[in-house]
Amino acid sequence: MDNNKGIKAVFFDLGKVLLSFSHENIVKRLLSKTDANDNTKTALFAFLFDSGNGLCNTYDEGLVSSVDFYREITSRFHLMASYDEFTGLWDDIFTENKDVSSLMGEVRKRTPVYLLSNVNELHWEFCREKFACLKRMDGWALSYEIKSKKPKAAIYKAALRMAGAGPGESIFIDDIAENTEAAERNGIHGITFLGAADLRARLLRMGLV
Repeated sequence: MDNNKGIKAVFFDLGKVLLSFSHENIVKRLLSKTDANDNTKTALFAFLFDSGNGLCNTYDEGLVSSVDFYREITSRFHLMASYDEFTGLWDDIFTENKDVSSLMGEVRKRTPVYLLSNVNELHWEFCREKFACLKRMDGWALSYEIKSKKPKAAIYKAALRMAGAGPGESIFIDDIAENTEAAERNGIHGITFLGAADLRARLLRMGLV
C-alpha cells in the first residue's frame, strides 16, 4: 500500500517497537528473589510466558488482578519479595527505541497516532509515567482494559472505534507478523516492524512522514 491517502489513524505496538524489553530479563530479576536453579528458570519462564497457558495471557487480558498475579507467582515459586519489591522487579525492564518514538512524532504532525498493545496493568502504569512519548499519543488501546489481546479480533475492533476509523483507514505497526496479519483481516493495513530505517522508508512511501 504505497502513496495511500485517507489514513485517519496510525497504531503503534509498544513492546519491541516503541520500547525494547526482554522476557528473559524479567525472569532473571524475579529469580534473584527465589532459591533458583536451572529447572526453576525454565519452569518460571513457561509459567509466565507460555503462548498457550502462561499466566501473562490472562494478566494481559485483565482477567487477573495485579495483586493476584503477584500472589500466584509467590505461591508457586516462593518469591521472597513484598508486593512493592515485586513491582520494581517486574516493571523496570524497558528502554525507549528513540528512533521509532521520533518517527512516531513525525507521523503525528499529519495523522493521529495511537497505541495498540498487549500490555498488563503494572507495565502500562510504569511505562506511561516513565516515557514521555506515550503521553503524546492520541489514545491507547490496551489489552488489559479491553479484555482482549492480539491477535483476537475484539482488540482491533476496539482500536478502530476509539480512533473513529473505518476499514482501510488505518495502519498498525507490530513486530509480530501474526498480529499484523490479524490486523489486515480486521480492516487495518499491517506493517511488520523490521527496524526503524525500514519503517521510515515504508511510511515515506505512504506519505505519512
